[in-house]
Amino acid sequence: MQNHIEYFFFRILYLFVRLFSFKNIQQFGSKFGAFIFSVIGLRKKLVLNNLRQAYPEKSEEEINTIAIASYRNLFTAYFEILYLDKLTADQIRQYISFPEIEKFKSYLQSGKGLIILTGHYGNWELCALAVPVLVPAKYTVVVQKQRNPFVNDFISSMRSRFGSKLIVMERALRESLRALSNNEAVALIADQSGPESGIYANFFGRPASTHQGPVVFQLRSGAPMVMLMLVREGLEKFRIELEEIDTTNLVGTDEEKMKELTQRHVNVLEKYVRLHPEHWLWMHKRWKHTETYLKRKQEGAIL
Repeated sequence: MQNHIEYFFFRILYLFVRLFSFKNIQQFGSKFGAFIFSVIGLRKKLVLNNLRQAYPEKSEEEINTIAIASYRNLFTAYFEILYLDKLTADQIRQYISFPEIEKFKSYLQSGKGLIILTGHYGNWELCALAVPVLVPAKYTVVVQKQRNPFVNDFISSMRSRFGSKLIVMERALRESLRALSNNEAVALIADQSGPESGIYANFFGRPASTHQGPVVFQLRSGAPMVMLMLVREGLEKFRIELEEIDTTNLVGTDEEKMKELTQRHVNVLEKYVRLHPEHWLWMHKRWKHTETYLKRKQEGAIL
């Protein structure tokens, strides 16, 4: 019953969004995000603490400016996502530029597949939707299954409308390696907190547990790895930025190689977050295992 009630209100919001233009929805989402920050204060303490830790050199005024801008971006993205199944391929081409599209195409010709990483940055769902439109190819997207099955079906339908194949995280390893062996592209979000036993990489000066999936895929397949980030440039205007992640000269044990490659892709993520901090999801508990890790290391449990 709870799932049906949640989905009912989800559909009401979905139908409301479709009454307006994409530009109007962006404007509304930005204002709604500012309202959530200023009045509701959803996870406000967490966001401000994350920003203070990441930018100890910034004043409280600067921290608040980034925080409110991040809420504006996040809720704009949420409302945009409800609109995405209405966007046509022509509109996507009109709204989104991809300056390094030819370089991206060259990676798809590696013969070993391509690993595409992104983060909760700008509008990650729009980025995933746009790439198959701008560069038609075979894409497999690793996704987290939504708790509500009705919402999950809606999101899955939206994500796959331009041909992407979806696989849930529980089946990601085998199916992703199969896709890479068939010279296909595998895309996944790589900025969420990993488990307590995950690979710890330095992120904004603090160790953060990171999922090992991307580096396992790379080390087993030899596929090139790139980061794609969708940057906002104004209303109805976005740019996809690309950066290759260096996968060469990895030495040592498998564990050491995994740790080094993880640090490399986390470094690229941090670079983009520093460029546009308001684009990133500061509301996420990215460092939730950090204190436990540092304590264990101090006690000698971790070398």
